[in-house]
Amino acid sequence: MLYHCMQQQLPGGFYGVDMFFTVSGFLIAASLFRSLAAKGSINLERYIPKRAVRLYPGLLLLIPVIVSVGWLFDKDMLVSIRNQVITVLLGCYNWYAIAGGQSYFDQMNPQVFRHLWFIGVLMQFYVIIPLIAWLMWKIRRTHLASLIPLALAAGSGAAMWYLYVPGADPTRVYFGTDTHGVGLMLGVALAWWVTADQRHQLHSDFPATRMARSGRRSLGTHTAQQHISLERHLWYAVAPLFAFLSLIALICMAVLGKQDAFAFRGGILLSSLLSVLLIAGTISQDSWMQSLMVFKPLAALGKYSYGIYLWHWPLWILSGAMAPKIFKTAGPWTLVMTAILTAVAATISWLMVEKPAARYSALFVLVPYRNVTALHIVRAIIVDLIVVVSVFGTIQGMVNAPDKTAMQMQLEQQAQQLEAQQKANHELIRKAVPAPPKPKHEMPTGDQITAIGDSVMLASSDGLSSVFPGINTDASVSRSIMVAPELLGNDLTAGTLRQWVLLGLATNSAITPDQLDQIHNMIGPDHVLVLVNAHGDRTWIPPTNQVLADYAAAHPDDVLLVDWDAAATANPQILGSDGIHPTIGSDLYAQTVKQSIAQWIKAGH
Repeated sequence: MLYHCMQQQLPGGFYGVDMFFTVSGFLIAASLFRSLAAKGSINLERYIPKRAVRLYPGLLLLIPVIVSVGWLFDKDMLVSIRNQVITVLLGCYNWYAIAGGQSYFDQMNPQVFRHLWFIGVLMQFYVIIPLIAWLMWKIRRTHLASLIPLALAAGSGAAMWYLYVPGADPTRVYFGTDTHGVGLMLGVALAWWVTADQRHQLHSDFPATRMARSGRRSLGTHTAQQHISLERHLWYAVAPLFAFLSLIALICMAVLGKQDAFAFRGGILLSSLLSVLLIAGTISQDSWMQSLMVFKPLAALGKYSYGIYLWHWPLWILSGAMAPKIFKTAGPWTLVMTAILTAVAATISWLMVEKPAARYSALFVLVPYRNVTALHIVRAIIVDLIVVVSVFGTIQGMVNAPDKTAMQMQLEQQAQQLEAQQKANHELIRKAVPAPPKPKHEMPTGDQITAIGDSVMLASSDGLSSVFPGINTDASVSRSIMVAPELLGNDLTAGTLRQWVLLGLATNSAITPDQLDQIHNMIGPDHVLVLVNAHGDRTWIPPTNQVLADYAAAHPDDVLLVDWDAAATANPQILGSDGIHPTIGSDLYAQTVKQSIAQWIKAGH
């Protein structure tokens, strides 16, 4: 959850999903194996309703409330909302996101229920785990039983390794049930080993076993039992240490991890194995790790974790849109709002919906029908009112859901206006420009600047034209530094590259010094390279901004840095709901460029 809200500070936080998958696989499988040991059956009549009651009441409160809130306060949250709601409730959102090309790792236009891909994978696992448990039970007297989940885990890890393409969007391998099942299957294997004693006890109660027990016990059997006992005592001694070291390693992976080849070709497998050691070492007999896990704030977070997970992401999106309008000064207001609203929503969800549904039934949440008290009636009335109001809001939200976010529509309109302006000014047929004058420099006019950028520059194109009349702006959505050499090369070939080259391409991907060297060498010493850094909560932005700053410092005579990140951070109210793009008509971007150039010239360049 911190990874979702503070990706720059916790870039490897996505490993937490694999820890949770491992825990989930362990708990569900252990429950099934115990049922098989006690009754000889999985008891699907109890298993299916229990899983449904655990997952759906919270979802059925979350979805209508969030859709209603989006309808009232931020319609950008409702883009493609119908498909999201349907696939979430059917437990297949992860495959819908894969098929629709929605990137989990690109939050430019975030889907309000995108975090529920995790619930989809879990629901699909709940469907297949009874079959896996039953197969393992059927061959329980062989050594092959535990190989079933281990083989499935290995196959899932191999599929992730094979299908992952370095440098490409990893959503397919991250969302796929087939490719992201390592932790779940390792949890099943651990559950099989942990419940071994119950299976042995069942076997020892057979008549033939009791008869054998009544006979003499061989020395070999006694020695074998002593050996097993020694192994157990040794495990009990070292298991807590393994668990503690695994916990430290997982924390390090969360803090230092990246969305790179290591993560998808071994990192997720490693985090799942560490999670197995953490669980096994914590639940082992007399483990001192249990003292850590009963720490009350940590235990409370675990108790309410499902509700917190459900609510935090939609409320983060809502807070990101509302906080700049409420708080005019810079600060961690979005995170504070998200934390407070999530705590309130998760508490209400637990007390009013999830807990009554688990204790009684889902119907009891709406209509108390047994052991009714005044408190039950008041709670039901409140829940029914919330349901009625939110269902009305949901209908309105779905009927009036936009096809695109406001920012996307504004950027498309801005792109059309920019193209029309270029045509009107004959900018598309770029006439040759005179050779640039030699430094010292003066503040450039617009007809001395070639600007190449991404959607942030596109959103700021009106402001650039206002501050620098006649500027040649070539900006488009989803651009990265990779397009710069081709565009600059075209201008150089045509002899139309102006003296000042404004480059704003840091939002969508990392930038390396080698790429900057290529561009710097292409334009030559007679041009000034103006580098604009990026603002946004993306893992690559801080290191990229540092690369840009270091490069400008290393080439002070003809390279300068525009600190757009600082300007945007200090003026969050001018940003759109995505927290990245300036609102159309704002000239803050252009004024920041002008101020940076003025300071550079004043420094003697």
